Amino acid sequence: MWIARSFTGSLVALCAMAPAVAHAAAMPGDPSRSSVAAYQGLAAWVDMFDRGPWERPEQAVRGRARRDVRTVFVQTSNYRRRHAVHRPAKLARILASAHRRNMRVIAWYLPGFRDPRRDWRRVKAAVAYRSATGHRFDGFALDIEATAVRDIATRNQRMLALSTRLRALTDGRYALGAIIPDPVTQRYWPRFPYAQVRARYDVILPMSYWTAHASGERPAYRHTRDALRIIRSRTGDRSVPIHVIGGIASHASNVEVRGFARAATAFSATGASLYDAAVTTAGQWTQLSRIGRLRAR
Repeated sequence: MWIARSFTGSLVALCAMAPAVAHAAAMPGDPSRSSVAAYQGLAAWVDMFDRGPWERPEQAVRGRARRDVRTVFVQTSNYRRRHAVHRPAKLARILASAHRRNMRVIAWYLPGFRDPRRDWRRVKAAVAYRSATGHRFDGFALDIEATAVRDIATRNQRMLALSTRLRALTDGRYALGAIIPDPVTQRYWPRFPYAQVRARYDVILPMSYWTAHASGERPAYRHTRDALRIIRSRTGDRSVPIHVIGGIASHASNVEVRGFARAATAFSATGASLYDAAVTTAGQWTQLSRIGRLRAR
C-alpha cells in the first residue's frame, strides 16, 4: 500500500463476518463464481517496487508456494503511474506460475480519488486483464487509503461511487476485497463508512500495522484482535470475512509475528498476511505457518 510505505520511508505499503450465503469455491484462473476462498489462509503481497517478483516471476512464486502461501496479491498500478497495468508480460508469468501451483492471484489498485475517470479506467484495466495464454485474476481488491482529496465527504463519495461501479462491473464473477486503513489507530480518515463499504465488498482487509505503534508479542496480539473486533462492530456484521494484513515485515520481530498469527487464528480471521513478501524473513514465515489452517467462515 502506497501511503503506508511512504510513512515508513522504504516500502510502498499497501478485512469481520462471513456472508449469510456460502460461496462456492472457484478454481484458480476461473473467476466464473464468486468465492471468498481466494482470501483464505496465508497470502503474500507484491507491489510495483518489489524487484524480485518482477525480474524473476517463476522463482518468486515458487518460493511463496514453498511457504504454503495460497494467494498472491499483485499491484497493477496506482493513481500516480502512467500505465494502467504494471509490466503486463511479467504479470502474465506471475499468473501462469501461480495457477500451475493451484495458487490464486488477486489484483490490487490504489486510487487517488482526485481523478475519478482515471481511477475507473485503471480498475477496468485490472479486471479485464487477460494474458495471451488466458490467465486472469482470481479477485480484485481496492486499496482505500489515499488522502489526496482532503475533504472527507468528497473522498467518501468518490470512493463509494467507484466501489459501486466496480461491484456492477464484476457482477459476482469473483469476490471483491476492500483494503482499508487500520481501524485501531488511523486518524486521517474520520467517519470511515464501514457499513457502506461492507455492502459493496465481500471481504474486508484492514491494514492492521501494529509495527508503527506497538512492540512485543502481546501488543501485536491485542492490536490484531482489536482490529477484527472493531470491523465486526462497525460493519454491523459479525460474520464479515476479514483478511487481516499485519505489520510491515521489515519492522517486525519473530515474536511479534507470532502474536499476530495467534490473534488471527484465535479470533477467526478468514486469512492473514504481512506486508510485504519481499521483506518477510524465514523466521517470520515459520511463525505465519499457523495461518495456513484458517478457513473461510
